[in-house]
Amino acid sequence: MTSKAGKKTSVAVGQAILLGLVSVVMALGINSVSPNSIGLVGQYRSLSNSEGPIVPPNAEDGDPQFIDINQAQMEFTLGTATFVDSRDPEEFVCGTIPGSVNIPFEYLPEFDLEQYLDSSLGYVSHDEAIIIFCSGEECDLSLHLGRNLQDLGYTKALIFFGGSREWEQAGLNIQRRQDCGN
Repeated sequence: MTSKAGKKTSVAVGQAILLGLVSVVMALGINSVSPNSIGLVGQYRSLSNSEGPIVPPNAEDGDPQFIDINQAQMEFTLGTATFVDSRDPEEFVCGTIPGSVNIPFEYLPEFDLEQYLDSSLGYVSHDEAIIIFCSGEECDLSLHLGRNLQDLGYTKALIFFGGSREWEQAGLNIQRRQDCGN
């Protein structure tokens, strides 16, 4: 009896390992052909006050324009752009650029996306500046949301890839709706 139980356990473990390997291979294959693929290895530079915008390694030709902290701050000060935080609501309430709209990329609807985004953005004109950001360089939700907005005809979708972290490190005000240990 114990040898049959041991054999069944061995078979189950083998099947679990095989299932895990098949899952990994399928995930890598799907990721490699996805237009919103996630880079397996990133060459991210550290946040700094260097000249020029931070651009992720998975940026592509035709992506929305990337802007640096100086341009983001100028647009904020002039009030000429709508700022969009693409992170989850839980992260949004823990610290964001003041006055930002929260449109979490991972919760976008499959249907009526344009109506959802138009409504979330307060029906701003498709040619007004929209600055999309998330937490910083390790987060590419802003890039993916920016691509969606651009595909829907928003001609001035801009990506501030330094995000709320670079904003705060530059000594700029962060709006917190909850104390999240920051």
